[in-house]
Amino acid sequence: MQRLIRVLVMGTVFSIAAAVSAQQPSVEHAQLTVRAAEHGLAAELETAKRSGSPEWIGWSIPVSEHFSSGWGMDRVEFLEGDHSTYNDSSDETKKTFDHAVILLRVAGDGVEKLKVENPDRKLDAGGLRFVWLTGVAPDDSVRTLTALVKQSDTKHLRDTLIFAVSLHQTPAAIEALVGLTGAGNDLEIREKAAFWLANQRGPEGFRAIQRLARQDSDEKFREKLTFDLTLVKDPAQDALTELIRMAHEDASPRVRKQAQFWMATKGGKKVAGDLRGMAENDPDTQVRKQAVFALSRLPGDEAATQLIQVASTNKDPQVRKQAVFWLGQSKDPRALDYLTKLLQP
Repeated sequence: MQRLIRVLVMGTVFSIAAAVSAQQPSVEHAQLTVRAAEHGLAAELETAKRSGSPEWIGWSIPVSEHFSSGWGMDRVEFLEGDHSTYNDSSDETKKTFDHAVILLRVAGDGVEKLKVENPDRKLDAGGLRFVWLTGVAPDDSVRTLTALVKQSDTKHLRDTLIFAVSLHQTPAAIEALVGLTGAGNDLEIREKAAFWLANQRGPEGFRAIQRLARQDSDEKFREKLTFDLTLVKDPAQDALTELIRMAHEDASPRVRKQAQFWMATKGGKKVAGDLRGMAENDPDTQVRKQAVFALSRLPGDEAATQLIQVASTNKDPQVRKQAVFWLGQSKDPRALDYLTKLLQP
């Protein structure tokens, strides 16, 4: 019995070791160190900054959706220097993973670069020191990356950090992204965080975007949210409903115009009646004209059908003129017939 227990225990240990090893990438041309992140990531970054020379720090995170960086699996990722790369876009056998690798380049001034890679990517560290950290808690990873977003004044690095936060499979990632959309942050940070909330975080992300669309006071930010709503996959119908609400009710004409455009793109024929009603009833002339443009973006023969209706019945001469203009751009034969009749004495 004792022998059996020892065998089972050893099997468990070997399984855990294999899982940890599977998450650790293959690294070459590196001064490699592997250690547990016993004091947290913030302490590890401070240690790296004091080392006096650049180094890479990496760890593994569980991801909310299966992840692939999109490159062929036999490609080496050169972390240092300029190297030509090849992407075989015809490769239909690319693998996806339930973990991703976070890589930070740290120098005396702090974090200079971030990369997110597949767990089985081969990495070339260019001769630098490379520290692989085990036992990194996902919440600690989110907290550390979020703090770096607020510290960085480099747009590309901030954007990549926010993307990395969005990947984490932990509720802390949603909380962090919602926090980054707060009014106290730079507008570019707010917009990028909202983008990834909509794109990556499912129903919770949608509900966060919905609250912002209804409560945020910055019309430029709300205008950006109209596009973000088109990215929501689940629940997609609720996202369309929110776009329609914004197009009808938002206090800002610029937001209503943008919502019209994206609801036409996302909703197609389903929103034709709403758009025609806005072309008739919105109190702002420019919004009414924008509704006509949105109607011209409807798929198939629906655009010509709606534009002819507006050109024939709308009470505003400017809106009718706009409808005629977009009919002139249409390839639908009914549009040509309608315009020909208009020109007849």
